[in-house]
Amino acid sequence: MEKKLLLEDHIRRNKQLTIVVCTFMALLFIAVIIAIGYILFPGNIYIGLLFGIPIAIVYVLVTYSFSVQTVLSAAKARAANTNVREEKLLIHRVEEMSIAAGLPMPKVYVQDSDNINAFATGKKPEESVICTTSGALRKLNQEELEGVIAHEMSHIKNHDILIATVTIGVVGAIALISEILFYSFFWGGAGRGRKSEGNAILMVIAILLVILAPIFARLTYLAISRKREYLADSNGAYLTRNPNGLAKALEKIKQDHPKGKPKGSKTVAPLYISNPFKSISISSVWSTHPPIDERIKRLRSM
Repeated sequence: MEKKLLLEDHIRRNKQLTIVVCTFMALLFIAVIIAIGYILFPGNIYIGLLFGIPIAIVYVLVTYSFSVQTVLSAAKARAANTNVREEKLLIHRVEEMSIAAGLPMPKVYVQDSDNINAFATGKKPEESVICTTSGALRKLNQEELEGVIAHEMSHIKNHDILIATVTIGVVGAIALISEILFYSFFWGGAGRGRKSEGNAILMVIAILLVILAPIFARLTYLAISRKREYLADSNGAYLTRNPNGLAKALEKIKQDHPKGKPKGSKTVAPLYISNPFKSISISSVWSTHPPIDERIKRLRSM
C-alpha cells in the first residue's frame, strides 16, 4: 500500500510537471520568434510580437494535431497484423496491460526492425499508440515482452506521451528557426544596415537567445526524460508485479547488436524504451535515457 501511494504521488507530480514544461516550451518558442523579429526589424519589438505569437500558437496547434501520424511515419511503423501469431499475442498483452492500468486500449503498431525496442505515443490516453519492433517480438519471451509493454503503458498513464509530443516538436522548430536565421546572416546579411536603429543590448540578448534556446530546450527535455524513464520502469513493474521481466528485457537490449543501421528517425529516439541510435554505454547530459545498468539495478532491488 505504501509503495502504491508513493507511485501515485510521483504520477501526480509528473502530471503537474508536464503542464509546467509544456508551458515553458511554448513560451520559449514565442520568445525565440520575438527575438528573431527584433533582430530582423531592430528597434520595433512590436513586429516580433505581432507575427511571433500567432505563428507560435498555430505551430503548436498543428504539431499537436498531427503528432501521432508524424511519429508513426518517422518510425516507419505499421498497424499490427492479427493474422501473424506474434503480433496477435502482442495485441493480447497490450489489452491485458491496459486493463491492469485502467486505461483505454491503445492502438498497436509494429516497426519492422531487428532491434529490440518499443515506444508509446499519442496526445492523450484515449488516442494512444504502443509500438514494438519485430525484433522484440522474436527475441523476447512473453514475460519480458509484458515488462516492456507495461513500461510503455506507464508512459501513457503518467502523461509522458504528451510532454514528449510537445517538446520534440518545439525543440525541433526552435533548432530549425535558429539555423535558418544563422544562414540568413551568413549569406544574406539579415538586418545589416539597420542594427543602429535598435538597442545594442537588446540586440545582443536576442541573438544569444536564438543561439542558446535550442540547447537549453533540449537539455531541459532530456533531463526530464531520463527521470521519467525511471518512473516508467517502477510503475511498469508495479503493473506486472514482476520487475524481473523488464529487467531481463533490458539485459537483452543491452546485449543486442543487430546488423545494419536502426530504422526510423532520430527525431523520435527519446520515445523508445532505449535509444537505438546511440551506444547504450554512453551516459551524459545529452543522453535521452538513463544508464541501462542503473535501470536494471533499480528493478532488481524492488
